[in-house]
Amino acid sequence: MISSASSTGAWYDDPPEPELNTPGARGGALSAPGLVLLAVLGALALGRSLLPAGTAAEVSYLVVVTGASVSAWWAVAHSGRAGFWTAAGITLSCAGDWLWQVGAWSGAPEASVSVADAAYLGSYVAVALGLRRALAQVAQGSRFDRFVDTAAAFLLVVYLEWVLVLHRTVEDDSLPVLVRTVLAAYPVLDAWLLALVVRLCVLRSSLGAGAVWVGAGAAAWFLADLGYLVDADTSAVLDVGWTLGSLALAASVWLTGAGPRRSARRRRRLPVSRAQLTLALLPLAVPGVVEVVAWARGTDVDPLPGLLVTAAVLALAYARAYRLSRQQADLSEALELRARRAAALAVDSADALVVVDPTGRALTGPGRPAGSAVWTALGEDDPSGRAELLDRARTAPGRTVSAELCTAPGAWVEVRVVDRSDDADVGGLVVTLQDVTARRRVQDELAHQAFHDGLTGLANRALFDDRVGHTLARSGRTGTDPAVLSLDLDGFKTVNDTLGHPAGDELLRQVAARLSAQVRPADTVARLGGDEFAVLVEPGPADTGESHRALADRLVAAVGAAYDLAGRTVHVGASVGLVVADPDAGPTAASLLRDADTALYRAKSRGKGQVVVFAPDMRAELLLHTQLVADLPGALAGGQLRVAYQPVVDLGSGDLEGFEALLRWQHPTLGAVSPATFVPLAEENGLIEEIGRWVLGEACAAAAAWRAGTPGADLTIAVNLSGRQLRSPRLVGDVAAALDRTGLTPHALCLELTETALVHDAEQAARTLHELRGLGVRLAVDDFGTGFSSLTHLRQFPVDVLKIDRSFVSGVGPDVAAPPVVLGLLELARVMGLDVVAEGVESEDQRAHLRDQGCRSAQGWLFSPALERDAADARVAGAGDSWPPAPDGVTARPGSTDATPPVSASLVGGPPPGRRAAPSAGCAPW
Repeated sequence: MISSASSTGAWYDDPPEPELNTPGARGGALSAPGLVLLAVLGALALGRSLLPAGTAAEVSYLVVVTGASVSAWWAVAHSGRAGFWTAAGITLSCAGDWLWQVGAWSGAPEASVSVADAAYLGSYVAVALGLRRALAQVAQGSRFDRFVDTAAAFLLVVYLEWVLVLHRTVEDDSLPVLVRTVLAAYPVLDAWLLALVVRLCVLRSSLGAGAVWVGAGAAAWFLADLGYLVDADTSAVLDVGWTLGSLALAASVWLTGAGPRRSARRRRRLPVSRAQLTLALLPLAVPGVVEVVAWARGTDVDPLPGLLVTAAVLALAYARAYRLSRQQADLSEALELRARRAAALAVDSADALVVVDPTGRALTGPGRPAGSAVWTALGEDDPSGRAELLDRARTAPGRTVSAELCTAPGAWVEVRVVDRSDDADVGGLVVTLQDVTARRRVQDELAHQAFHDGLTGLANRALFDDRVGHTLARSGRTGTDPAVLSLDLDGFKTVNDTLGHPAGDELLRQVAARLSAQVRPADTVARLGGDEFAVLVEPGPADTGESHRALADRLVAAVGAAYDLAGRTVHVGASVGLVVADPDAGPTAASLLRDADTALYRAKSRGKGQVVVFAPDMRAELLLHTQLVADLPGALAGGQLRVAYQPVVDLGSGDLEGFEALLRWQHPTLGAVSPATFVPLAEENGLIEEIGRWVLGEACAAAAAWRAGTPGADLTIAVNLSGRQLRSPRLVGDVAAALDRTGLTPHALCLELTETALVHDAEQAARTLHELRGLGVRLAVDDFGTGFSSLTHLRQFPVDVLKIDRSFVSGVGPDVAAPPVVLGLLELARVMGLDVVAEGVESEDQRAHLRDQGCRSAQGWLFSPALERDAADARVAGAGDSWPPAPDGVTARPGSTDATPPVSASLVGGPPPGRRAAPSAGCAPW
């Protein structure tokens, strides 16, 4: 019979064929001792036929079969249970031989059936079990398929045995039933064993050495048993057959796993072989052949066994044919279903395969895929792109060309074409289509994210720089210059702090929409980060400086309109820096944005909602600012900072009352740098605390030395504190440490602060000032009347001294009396019991007016400029003298009687970009 797997001729992955008896055997080759043993036993078996009947022949027989059993079990131990059932069968056969021979030697009467027959028959069963295990590992199909194939071979062999000898044994009424049954069992079991061997040989693509030897052993046993039934007198020849069969089976155990090897998985086609055809048809032909031979010999053969065999084989053949037809029908239906399903899916799928002719027309028919709706739509939406791709494929037959084409708005498909026109099985161009819309969308999204702000959707810095660069390149050809505006929101931090970041994000989105609405479509609005925006104005023939300024004003107005955020009305402003590209300066995207930022900083320094157009001198200020920021951290350690001392005198007597410590920076390359320039930088980067601690120590040490060197002189020293120092938790400790280290009397130290520094956090400032007052030091409000002047501050803070700002004093002249504000301050101080010091006294008229209005102390260039330490020491030493005239080397300021040292008149630069010219954080006295 033919198995279902092989009859279909289908491709399949066949597993590796294990060798006989067990899978995974570790054997595969005869060891040298095993080979020697089998060779010796084989020679002894053949020599047995030459020995006369007797004890020697009998002993040699037993030695051979016993050696075969020992050799088999040795192989089992060597290969890890491989061949167990074969070794058991050899052992049972050997046991039967020993039982029979011992009975013969003991003189017991010879019986037709004995215990030895049970051992012999058991040996057939054991070997057959081993063969069935091997068949289970290599046979394809179901157990029914294996039964049909084995039954066909079994019926054929049994029928032949019946015709030759078996019918005589079964029909011999002179023999008891048990004897006839046992004698008949031998050929029947031989037939079963031989059928299994035939089935194994038919199934295997190639036979290993183990399969050859097991087949030889089974055949030897079969022939010997058959010969015994025909002629029991040829004992010597039969013994050789049995012993050689046992040795062959023992060799098969040793050779389990030997033979051709192949990979664990190999694809091969299983055709219907001749052996399989023979196995299927031979049982039908044998009964007829037997009848013909018997007729030719003139013998009478009972036709009933032949008819029974033929009927049984026909039944098996019908069962197998019916099973194959059902399987073939199921397979055909599955293939048709798969084809219909593939065709249905291909119609609506963007991932499709189609074969076309050179014009793009789909080729259909048996064996070819159905047409694709996507390919058809591609010809309608992009016919030129499809035709160009086909032309490229035809110019390079066999090579794949590909392109991504648009099939509909927003839909993309990757088309791969290879020309297989020369292939007779294809006969056209093979087109594969894959929908790549999702991938293209992801790519577009990533590209958008790379060049756009995720919050507002505006261009980001990278895209803005790129567009500025392209605009500059075009302007070189057109002669028109682009403009860049840099915008920064005023009050955005307050919105974030009060309403939260979600409201801040919504505000930024609304600002972005308003900015975009004010510019032309060709212009670019970008968000650079935080609340910073930029606008690129593409050059146009009607653009002028006035139109750029008008645009900036419109942007400020648009941003300044009210916003509705979470049900609340919010107002913010915008400061704008504007720059127009100067072709002679070699502008770049970076330099334009830098110049716009510089103008923006200047705009913010002037207040909110301002627009400033960039001027070249702003770049110099920015460079100076950058250099000062970089050099300031090393100024203290480098000895570039020093303390100067401005004398404070009694307006009535002209006697020296004390000094105010003023900070100076002598830059190694820039010269003297104005405190109004560098003190705000120190405030910004936090260096002011370290510098202020150093100034405090220097000033206290100088004052302590002056008081110690001039017994009875009650000189004081005033030191300015910045707002950042006042907020520092270390301030009180630093002051106490300076007093303790220098031994200065606390009331000789006066700490000066501006009202701006006090109002930043009034409660915290009040606590700090009370702690300082607890040390015994005096406190002064500097520049009172110029900032957040409030009587509440004078009541809230423990103030001892009011200092009248120079701006109130400068207007007093020969014919101009002190302004009312000065009179009011003096009266206020008198009422509150505060001391008053007037700053900036530069003429005798100012001195006289202040003295007449009750001002007791003053400082200014009328009395002395700020002195270096040695000059201050000399002045203290001559404190009993009247105030001297201007010293040598000092020139009088034109139009006044004060003296101006040349070095003090050299103020490097102005205020840094983004800062006010007049310090508002308590830094002017520095």
